Amino acid sequence: MLVIFLLVAPLFNEAMEDYASLTEKELFARIAAGDGHAYALVFRRYFEPLRANAFKLLKSAFWAEEIVQDVFLYLWDQRKTLVDVESPASYLYRITANRCINRMRRDALETKMQYLVKVSLHGTGASQPENTYDLHKVETLIAEAVAHLPSQPRRIFLMQQEEGLSYQEIADRLRISKNTVRNHMVRTLRSIRQYLQSHGDFFLLLFSAWFLF
Repeated sequence: MLVIFLLVAPLFNEAMEDYASLTEKELFARIAAGDGHAYALVFRRYFEPLRANAFKLLKSAFWAEEIVQDVFLYLWDQRKTLVDVESPASYLYRITANRCINRMRRDALETKMQYLVKVSLHGTGASQPENTYDLHKVETLIAEAVAHLPSQPRRIFLMQQEEGLSYQEIADRLRISKNTVRNHMVRTLRSIRQYLQSHGDFFLLLFSAWFLF
């Protein structure tokens, strides 16, 4: 909330009296015209309700706040389109909900990716002879993908996969934040997935099957 608050706080007191009688659609129309006062008032009215709604979906205070901040940054960036919005409240809640769903999908994707990596690295589930060659190919390609990572993401990945450390334990050891560790892992897993997908239809199909949601 801090980033947006620093932008709109100086505008709020002046906006409150002159703009309080305007309808939400009128406020959106003024935002579309570049009116920072109207934007400040909409932010003050909706930030907390949207954040609370996002928290119900995500069960994470950090991601709830991050997503709602992004929603308001998007609102200002796309302000010229707001004049056509018939229901501003529904518009804001819909965008927030969609971004929460995307966040949950990314979390699910990361979890599935980690599982597949563990299977290929540690051989879990590879007892079937027909799976051995495929998993060996996956293991080889993952090793290649990891070797191309920058040093910090590679170190974090290996600490998590080979030492079994939690994000918090990695953060403590490296003296960085847990969210920094998580962001590195998200980018690393995406990079590995893209590397595998670039190596033939088999791997593209494999990941399509694993990551349908």
